[in-house]
Amino acid sequence: MRILVTGASSLLGRHVALQLAERGDVVTCFQRSDSGTGLAQVRGDVRDADALASAADGHDAVVHLAALVAPRATWSDAYGVNVTGTVNAQRAASRCGRFVHVSTPSVAFRNTAAVGAGADSSTYSGRDVYARSKAVAERLVLEEMDVPTVVVRPHLVWGPGDTQLVGRIIERARQRRLVVPDHGRALIDTTYVDDAAAAIVAALDRAVPGSEACAKAWVVTGSDPRPVIDLLSGILGAAGLESSIRSVPGPLAGLAGRAVDRFWRDDEPPFTYFAVRQLSVAHWFDQREVQRVLDWTPRVSVDEGLRRLAQWFRPPGHEITG
Repeated sequence: MRILVTGASSLLGRHVALQLAERGDVVTCFQRSDSGTGLAQVRGDVRDADALASAADGHDAVVHLAALVAPRATWSDAYGVNVTGTVNAQRAASRCGRFVHVSTPSVAFRNTAAVGAGADSSTYSGRDVYARSKAVAERLVLEEMDVPTVVVRPHLVWGPGDTQLVGRIIERARQRRLVVPDHGRALIDTTYVDDAAAAIVAALDRAVPGSEACAKAWVVTGSDPRPVIDLLSGILGAAGLESSIRSVPGPLAGLAGRAVDRFWRDDEPPFTYFAVRQLSVAHWFDQREVQRVLDWTPRVSVDEGLRRLAQWFRPPGHEITG
């Protein structure tokens, strides 16, 4: 197939593009900066409908990963990229034949634990502009399908080169600002980047007429839930850093998060109420149905992922200091 991948400069987007190319697909990457994949690319903004449609011309499918995930984005910026950009990608895909939209489990966050859950409806309407804009985008995708469409929600993607989850954990640890609510006891599912990319590729293969994968959202995870504190300690250990993690009672952390949301003026807050709540309640998902429908199984456990992360941080002859 000839496939257009948006957002290929991101960690997950880059892995999706490379996995598709490795199996023989012809891939074009569409993003604002160099994708770093070595594949054919078109630089552009997903908010530019004409540019996106032109880039998609002649392709068989669009895999849409481009998104604005900045923690302090304005609503207009988040809406422009995450909603308008998604609408543009879907319209471009209508001229191709298949569409895979990459969403997030946060679109269904209800401030409560998700224990053995599936993909609940995208009803999030809280203060977090990323989750709220992605929820709007997902609803529009599922309401306006012209071609076979699959929505995939990878949960907490991480791996070597990750500047979001791994990068922020390490930065806060080095600044002595890494804090977790309630001793990090909440049980959380994560997804190693190779497995998340493989799930998206599998979704693309099942974006065909009559497939039970179509017209639905599917949460994908590594099926290896761990307590938050174990994940953080493992990431810090892989980076060669001491596990200096402080605990704060959940209610106090929630109050602090609300205060940060209201009064913090810098671009990157130490935490937000949304982040506090997501770290305070369990999030692990029943993967039996999604694995059956997508014919996909995660292969990288948390322990194996941490081993690979440590190798990435400490290649031969290199030492980490912190």
